[in-house]
Amino acid sequence: MKKIFLICFMLFLSALAFSQDKTIVKGTVRNAEQQLLAGVNVGVIGQNVATITNKDGQFSIQIPKPAGAKLRFSLVGYTTIEIAANSEQGFNITLKEDEKNALNDVVVVGFGTTSIRKNTTSVSTLNTESIKNVPVGDMGSALQGRIAGVIVQQGSAEPGQNGASISIRGNGEPLYIIDGFVSNRQRFLTLNKAEIKSLTVLKDAASTAVYGMNAGNGVVVITTKQGEAGQLSFDYQNNFAFNTPSYPVKRMNAFEYATSLNNLYQALGQGVNAFKTPAEMTEISNNLSSYTNWENELLRNYAPQKEHTISVNGGTDRLKFFGSLNTLGQEGIMKFNSLDYNRYNYRSNVSSYFDKIGLTVELNVNGSILDEKYPPASAATIYSRLRDRNPFEKPFTADGNISNQFDNPALQLKSPGYIKLRTVYNQVAGALNWAVPKVKGLTFGFNGNYNLTTQDRVDWIQTATYYDDQGNATKEDPANIGISRSSYMTSQYDFNFRADYKTSFLNKHNVEATLVHTRQHYYTNSLTAASRGFNTTEIKQIQKGDATLITASNTEGEQAWMGYVGRLHYDYDRKYMVEFAGRYDGSDNFPDGKRWGFFPSVSGGWAISEEKFFEGIKSKKVLNYLKLRASYGQIGVNDLDHYLYSYLPTYDYNSNAYVVDGKLQNSVTPGPTPSVNITWYDRTKYDAGIDFFMFGSKLEGTVDYFFETTKGFLSPDAFRYTDPIGYALPLVVSKAEDRIEGLDGSLKYNTKIGRVNFNAGFNFTYYRSIAFKTNEDSLTLANPRLRSQGNEKFYVGTGYIGAKFYTNPQDILNNPKRITSRDLRPGDLQYQDVNGDGKIDGQDQARYGHNTSPTFVYGIDLGASYKGFAVAATIQGTGARQTYFSNVAMGSEGERRLDFAFQNDNWTPNNPNATMPRAGNASLNDNNNYASSDFWARNSNYIRLKSATISYDFKYSILDKQNWLRNLVIFASGVNLFAVGPSVKYGDPEANNFDGYSYPMMRTYSAGLQLGF
Repeated sequence: MKKIFLICFMLFLSALAFSQDKTIVKGTVRNAEQQLLAGVNVGVIGQNVATITNKDGQFSIQIPKPAGAKLRFSLVGYTTIEIAANSEQGFNITLKEDEKNALNDVVVVGFGTTSIRKNTTSVSTLNTESIKNVPVGDMGSALQGRIAGVIVQQGSAEPGQNGASISIRGNGEPLYIIDGFVSNRQRFLTLNKAEIKSLTVLKDAASTAVYGMNAGNGVVVITTKQGEAGQLSFDYQNNFAFNTPSYPVKRMNAFEYATSLNNLYQALGQGVNAFKTPAEMTEISNNLSSYTNWENELLRNYAPQKEHTISVNGGTDRLKFFGSLNTLGQEGIMKFNSLDYNRYNYRSNVSSYFDKIGLTVELNVNGSILDEKYPPASAATIYSRLRDRNPFEKPFTADGNISNQFDNPALQLKSPGYIKLRTVYNQVAGALNWAVPKVKGLTFGFNGNYNLTTQDRVDWIQTATYYDDQGNATKEDPANIGISRSSYMTSQYDFNFRADYKTSFLNKHNVEATLVHTRQHYYTNSLTAASRGFNTTEIKQIQKGDATLITASNTEGEQAWMGYVGRLHYDYDRKYMVEFAGRYDGSDNFPDGKRWGFFPSVSGGWAISEEKFFEGIKSKKVLNYLKLRASYGQIGVNDLDHYLYSYLPTYDYNSNAYVVDGKLQNSVTPGPTPSVNITWYDRTKYDAGIDFFMFGSKLEGTVDYFFETTKGFLSPDAFRYTDPIGYALPLVVSKAEDRIEGLDGSLKYNTKIGRVNFNAGFNFTYYRSIAFKTNEDSLTLANPRLRSQGNEKFYVGTGYIGAKFYTNPQDILNNPKRITSRDLRPGDLQYQDVNGDGKIDGQDQARYGHNTSPTFVYGIDLGASYKGFAVAATIQGTGARQTYFSNVAMGSEGERRLDFAFQNDNWTPNNPNATMPRAGNASLNDNNNYASSDFWARNSNYIRLKSATISYDFKYSILDKQNWLRNLVIFASGVNLFAVGPSVKYGDPEANNFDGYSYPMMRTYSAGLQLGF
């Protein structure tokens, strides 16, 4: 902080001295069509002085009186120009659109940067400005629908536990690289989106080979903001939001529930109105408000969320700095303040440039603190109990106390128990970059970091006191009151030595080379202790419990990696490009002889549009740029638990295993059988793509075809051998093989009509995943309908297919029946006789459906701006996707699982297109209707308005004369605002099930402001 204060003080003194000898220059900036340009950056070259043009394209700037000062004018999409500031009469500046600007945009890749023009690999980038005002609580949700090749599924919106899965082209969890260092999923999800300068997704082997055996699933590369030379600037942004369940399913009210049970009992042969008589039904109908709505009792309509970010940026060409602070707070939708999540982020980047020796020194200090509080039970436990309570049960007594209702979720929500976590992450990173004097294009670099992650968790287990209708209290038995505490620490250090060389010769030959030596080391230590039997709950410490019940455990682990990276790029006149990249990678996770591997790749590109024969096409400004590219390479997938060292013989120490002479004795037993030939999986990737710009570079696009094979899966050889000595067989490299192929791509369109700017974008990802060869036994392989080999990996389940309703007695008499079913009637399910043997049994079962993981996703971005107004929206959707009805959603268990209004949509002669079979449960007709079948696989593809934002910048109107102010933007934004799809009636279409047993997806409404000066 002292250093930052001194820097600010020095800048202030410089500005004060500068103001003593200055003059004012004014002017107007237009484009080639003589339209006024707002927001143009105007700066004095070599001075810490800058401004922007107002809504009328006008600027006013103070410059030193001595002659020779120059002004620089720059705006995204236009060619930057520099003009001598030798006149006080005013300037009329014209900026020309830069058609090649996008081709030269810098793209951050592994261990370096490239540009769209030079790139020969398959990469996608995120427009970080598009997420700045979107009220998402984590970076995973921010990516959804915005990047070609990336598939994001959220499924839950629980604060701190949303569980968003991220996949690149249908593979597993990608590798995350933040500011040049290997990171992890949690660190990525908790990044402050306002700190991110760029985010690039590396998809093919040529772009990921530099990360070796850990890059098979693709890589997400993030760079955070750095200081920029120029006027000292401050930015503040806030966002206040409310979350509400997006598509809550309609619950049965008391009358509907009673009707459902009457129908169920009648179907089971217990007579008409067996649950409630007609008189009782009339009374229920007339007094619905006196019965329980469990959601209204225990859930809020809205849960608040807030976020604040403040940052400072500035410096000179020799000293630049950036700093930011961010806080995010989210509360749960459950009442009684039982869930609270708070995240705090900080970041400070400082860089110094010593121009005489060409050395740049950088220091980055950053971290986060996560404070989390949850009820003493999981969301699944609470919501399952909430859903399974019926309107005739009550969470509270007439006196307002917690009732003794069976499985009452209020016991957890109002419990004195809790789960609290504090996670702290701190990182210190530094870098040296030396541009060797007098050797043009040669640089050496070093960067290293040390980070430390700690977590402290406490689980206080105590059930709330509950009461019967007479007011008699039942308190928690002290023997059941307990506490557990766990702490873990993970430390990591990484360092990279690198050399880069760039040169051009004969005006057309361009060469770039990179060599890197990299090392990583991890160490982790965890400690867990617990006790029970608390006679007093005032002091929540382990030693205050029953001393004989105290338990403790401790684990440690470490891991190390080392790699040698090389990349060579050559192109001729930016027309013909070829690049070789690879990594010689080693890990101590594998035995001698299996630790090191070489992961090579090659890629090439041909810019057809730069050929002479293409000049006629380019002159028409229909197709401005066209490049073909292709790549091939081998990457690794390291799916093993690094801390197990499973190639070594291990032993398990068992406490209190035996009683000898009345005393407990410990024992030692052998651990798992060592796996002496384990190693990484091999993934070979092929990619072919095109990049193009059209209509004067207003439209740009890219399309890729990819094909991948994965071999070397580790598996116990259980299909050839049985366990000979009572221990599991060791893992061996099997002959199994998976294949993935698909397409992904994107289109971006930008244009201006008058003074209105428009932009639109489309991206998509499609893939097929085949279990080409498996380790299945011969009997399984003999059945093409049930085996995995040769079939797509993604399906709902196995069971009967072709399910439909029996509609009349003739259907039942004249068609094959499931041999274990009896007493079939119209409204029951009829299945297909697949093998034609006249009966329905296990031989007719097959794989069916497409599971909840989509293999086709797409996103549409729309935006427009006029003067200070701007609107933006993202639409996201999926192709084929199905969700299976669980037993809970089916209601197959009877009255305890009849929760939702759609469960009353039973088949009757007057309702032949019903959602459900005739009323019944699993005991009816020997469970004919609820057997696994494709009837219960429901289409859950959807399209939704993922986010929308409207904003206005007062700098363009009321405050346009305030030169000290860069912007003052107010905005309103929302997430998950609207969805269309066949499964919306069962809940949010993005959810992974229909039983409502998980924390719900949320619709978010927010408002906020941005202030820059």
